[in-house]
Amino acid sequence: MKKFIPFIALLFITQLMYAQKTQDEKAIQQVVETMITSWGEGNGEKFASIFADEHDFIVWTGYYIKNSNPTVNARAHQGIFNTIYKDTDLYSTIDKIKFIREDIALIHVLGAVSKKGEGRPTDPEVLWTGILEKKDNTWKIISFHNLDLEVFKDENIKNNAPMPPEVMYASWYANTENK
Repeated sequence: MKKFIPFIALLFITQLMYAQKTQDEKAIQQVVETMITSWGEGNGEKFASIFADEHDFIVWTGYYIKNSNPTVNARAHQGIFNTIYKDTDLYSTIDKIKFIREDIALIHVLGAVSKKGEGRPTDPEVLWTGILEKKDNTWKIISFHNLDLEVFKDENIKNNAPMPPEVMYASWYANTENK
């Protein structure tokens, strides 16, 4: 019986760690969900609420905004929600969540934007990478890098890709939800 006590303790600790990881994954999924809903609402303040007080933001065009804050982020996004992205929806598929530490996570998310009512685009348009930090039991983005997926814009690039885009971005095509 004494030999089973360490085993049972280890099993219990493993279960607790798994439960925490699952809770954290759900919380990170909620961060992405907030991004999606705030985009659809055209709400820059809500969009920026998922970012840390100090964060870096790299736009798909290559603009690198260092040490930004939610106020600046909200103003910038409200500007695009009122103009070029007015009446659009954001669609996203989380491809990967990797915990680097218990309070730091790396995520890769495929995304695309379409006019309201047009539905989810066939192909993803961007791949964004986020580093999230858990502070005071809340996950916030501390670094965001948005990459334009050129592979879908040029047939030559697509034909010379190291693997078919449908394989590279398989989670997008597997996702049948309208998110």
